[in-house]
Amino acid sequence: MRRLWAIAALLTPMLASAFDLQGHRGARGLAPENTLPAFAAALAVGVSTLELDTGVTKDGVVVIHHDRRLNPDIARGPDGRWVEAPAPLIHELSFEQLQRYDVGRLRPGSSVARLFPEQQPADGARIPRLAELFDLVAKAGNDAVHFNIETKLSPQAPAETLPPLEFTRALLAEIRKAGVESRTSIQSFDWRTLHVVEREAGEIATVYLTGRPGAQSQPKAVNAAGGRIWSPNHEAMDSAAMVEARAFGLKVIPWTVNEPAAIERVLDFGVDGLISDYPDRARAQIARRGLPLPPAAR
Repeated sequence: MRRLWAIAALLTPMLASAFDLQGHRGARGLAPENTLPAFAAALAVGVSTLELDTGVTKDGVVVIHHDRRLNPDIARGPDGRWVEAPAPLIHELSFEQLQRYDVGRLRPGSSVARLFPEQQPADGARIPRLAELFDLVAKAGNDAVHFNIETKLSPQAPAETLPPLEFTRALLAEIRKAGVESRTSIQSFDWRTLHVVEREAGEIATVYLTGRPGAQSQPKAVNAAGGRIWSPNHEAMDSAAMVEARAFGLKVIPWTVNEPAAIERVLDFGVDGLISDYPDRARAQIARRGLPLPPAAR
């Protein structure tokens, strides 16, 4: 194992100011996920990239939300009651209808509430338009932070979202309208959307997400698909996969790395960045190694 780590270190570029610290769904461990308060919290901590998820409403508005449906563990209706499964699809609701739901706190007793006991509620928070996030960052005067935007759709549920081409084009239009192409990457488990980006918006980086490993090598699959950035589940990573990724020339940014031991482990691999619900924890570990940190914003 130590020998593999040594090989990985030789293949890995020196970590410098390019190390990419990403706040997952803003900063989910600190504030309600994918809300403006969560992104503000991540900016205040100091991240190089805001990671987020997107969907498209019935009337074509690109919004920031992780699930294809409203999540019963975070969404309350106009009557103040938690929504019940199966909750409405984002794509079935207009943006005006979507704004009736409060996503500012975790459902008491839920598994996600137990997972994030430090999260501070922000009652009244709504699912924002992607354009609102771009406005928030601009108003903060932060012209350096990047955006890593996931397309939330699945070939197993084609009726629940726009098709890949239309979904991706709607997202690209918002990015171009805000003029943040050079600061944006688009990531997905549904690689069809990444191929649309590569064909129609070559100036925007694409990130190939993977989950649990299967029979085929994940770095090999990403390379074969034309990917240059691999974002694996950190629990599925090992030093051999890191060596293989470097042999293909891939950048590696694992998700979602929350516990100090896990953060130390992926840093030992020599990754190019990491995605965390707790960017404050990651900053502390990175600082202990004497690596440059992104500045905190107002």
